[in-house]
Amino acid sequence: MHFLRTAVALAAVAQLAGVEARNLVKPRVRRSASPEATVSDSSSSSSSSGFCTDPSDVTVTAPYSNIWTDITLTESDAIIGFLFSDSVGFNLTAIENATISDNYIHSIELIRPNKTDALAYISGQTSTTPTRYAKVVINHFGQEDPVFRFYKVGPVPVTNDTTIEPLTEIYRADPTRSVNCGPYDDQMSNAQDVPIAAAMTAIADITQDLLGYGWVYYGSGNDSSTLSYETMAPLGRDGKHRYGWTVFQAPGQQATASPVGLQMGFDFSGTDPSLYSLEAIWYNGQTWTCLEDFRASWEAGTIVRGTQVSPDVTWASTSRTSNDTWGTPELDSRHSPMGVEPEGKRYQVDKDNRYVKWNDFEFFIATDGARGVALFDVKYAGERIIYEIGLQEAIAQYAGNDPGQLSTVYLDSYYGFGRLLFQMIEGYDTPYGATFLNTWANFNGETFLHADSIAIFEVDSGRPIQRHLEGWYTYYGTIESTRDPVLVVRSIATIGNYDYIIDYMFHFDGTIEFEVSASGYLQATYYFEGEYKHGYRIHDALHGSMHDHVVAVKVDLDVAGTENSLQIVDIVQMKADVPDAWFPDYMEVGRHPNTMGISRKFVDSEDDARISWPDNGQGMAIVVNKNATNQWGEMRGYRVAPGVGAVHQTITKTSPFLTNGANWASTDLAATVRKDTEPYLSDEFNQESHLTPLVNSDDFFDGESLDQQDLVLWVTLGMHHVPNTQDIPNTLANIAHTSFILTPFNYFDSEQTRRTAQILQVDLENDVTTVTEYVPVPSCTVNLTALAEVDAYVGLEEYHNVLVKGHHAS
Repeated sequence: MHFLRTAVALAAVAQLAGVEARNLVKPRVRRSASPEATVSDSSSSSSSSGFCTDPSDVTVTAPYSNIWTDITLTESDAIIGFLFSDSVGFNLTAIENATISDNYIHSIELIRPNKTDALAYISGQTSTTPTRYAKVVINHFGQEDPVFRFYKVGPVPVTNDTTIEPLTEIYRADPTRSVNCGPYDDQMSNAQDVPIAAAMTAIADITQDLLGYGWVYYGSGNDSSTLSYETMAPLGRDGKHRYGWTVFQAPGQQATASPVGLQMGFDFSGTDPSLYSLEAIWYNGQTWTCLEDFRASWEAGTIVRGTQVSPDVTWASTSRTSNDTWGTPELDSRHSPMGVEPEGKRYQVDKDNRYVKWNDFEFFIATDGARGVALFDVKYAGERIIYEIGLQEAIAQYAGNDPGQLSTVYLDSYYGFGRLLFQMIEGYDTPYGATFLNTWANFNGETFLHADSIAIFEVDSGRPIQRHLEGWYTYYGTIESTRDPVLVVRSIATIGNYDYIIDYMFHFDGTIEFEVSASGYLQATYYFEGEYKHGYRIHDALHGSMHDHVVAVKVDLDVAGTENSLQIVDIVQMKADVPDAWFPDYMEVGRHPNTMGISRKFVDSEDDARISWPDNGQGMAIVVNKNATNQWGEMRGYRVAPGVGAVHQTITKTSPFLTNGANWASTDLAATVRKDTEPYLSDEFNQESHLTPLVNSDDFFDGESLDQQDLVLWVTLGMHHVPNTQDIPNTLANIAHTSFILTPFNYFDSEQTRRTAQILQVDLENDVTTVTEYVPVPSCTVNLTALAEVDAYVGLEEYHNVLVKGHHAS
């Protein structure tokens, strides 16, 4: 088998090179007896039945406790009990009884330990774990001036020593916020439904006529309602008002992709729904400021009518169809390729501590409600290279000539990447054989357990990480190829209409990739001529509004220690100074021909540390340690490089719907001195207070020196999404994805793949082919019946209802 591959390839190369191939007779094949190739012994990989054995996973114990893992189910329940106690005195209402005018719990999550405290523990300087504290958000909406506040509760677990105090150290702005900047939850939604239902009930006869098909809305609890709606965000800016647009849609999973052409603007300020007011109506490109004017136009017959949207939305179904124009692809009924682990998993997981070890990598996994999955203390060959890497924020900013799309800017941490992690389907969302972890989150006063919402698996990338053929123009030579297995940590957060697939990927050479892919339904708008400048018509009455997806990621690199600098290396054109004798036939170029070179410089301070990627990729950003060099005297470093989708936000401060809420999004890369008081680049509540945000990233850049400091990189990545008919019914993740790469740069004395056993070497000499394979394919049969069944998926309802609730008085 190995000979055949080699002979055919070399024959083809010989012919291309004009070398006679007649000497390519069948050589003898000899496999080397490499002492490292003992795994080829069939007794170690097969059973008496002929099937590959199912070896037990190699267990591992974390070197220390995971100090970053989120507040547990038990801890959360105890905190809820503490908050309801008379000693705290918040006069809270149980969430099942709460309304917008009550005091109730919004969320509970861990305040991660300061890095200074964490390093003391994980380095062994102290055996005492950092004290755990919880961040608690309380909606004090039952008071005369309704506000929500942030609190620090601890120590956790709750004991008689546990106290509560305002959480202020991570905010420069006043963290006490008006209800008009508050969270969008069931209580807020129920309150907003009151004026929406009243306005739509008053014009039910008009909607049935203009929209057709009996489209009406009488309220969320009214069975006669045939429409659904979505209220765009943001609604708040600075706490003074809460104003936004409601877009009416055909109900169903595709609702955001089936607007019917009617929108209404409401003032939702305060906590009294009777004071909420309708401010404007929009239909098919026309605007009215009150229901009376809208009705008068309808009665006069002056309204320009648009296309009516049918309740038949089968065109938006994601179910398989067999009567498509293109038919069924040939051989499509055969199962697609799948990976197997014939000798068991090559990675190890301590599930209790969420600790993972694979090849030379090891790290801890943690989650929080707003930002989802992050990794801590990432080591390679026993040396920490990253203290923390994790998602900070994700923006979806829309464009359009209708009020709903024009005013939409989502900061998705507001809805919660950790709160909205859901179970993955083995064999589809992940390869078969993945290892799954559960997550949990406290939101709206309830603690939810999410089964199988983090996946860990190893895949073959399908390409060699290293490959070379020596002596290609003759029969004799050497071929060497090295496999490129990749370890992946995956989570999928479903936030409204989009599913965000978030991957951390590890390669043997020390490279780490971070990738976000998106799939799901478009948030599209109603088609009319005024939308033409903002996208394409993608269905009968549907317009695909262009929008930006932009993501921020925190990377706290520790390159050979915590004292690092940021070096920018530009690729430039320069002139060489050479003797005349070098190129006598090219004297027209003179003694100074153009060539390429590099220009090295360090970023001196935070004032200069907001960077955009250079045109044509002619530049590199490298975090180095000036005091740590490799064998050749070069500073050890890690390079951060754009992958797919090296874009930043098109509009930031000049958008009245974003202003200061995401100033980080205007550049590709930034660096700051790490501070315990700046743990996050953004805050989830920037969504509704973007004029005066809780965390303004501009405040991070205050002129501090970046020379040999503990640095944090803030990486921006994303995509400009211009929807087209290939986004119907769903956007596809192979197109809608973005990534960046962290890779060693002079960090080692040489590249590291020579140490792996995943190497094949073929030597051809004297008509003898010698194959050296350190990890040969096991001579056994894979038992596919051992793979997971799809019906192991428990669904949203079952595990979403696994709640841990305290029995508290309302």
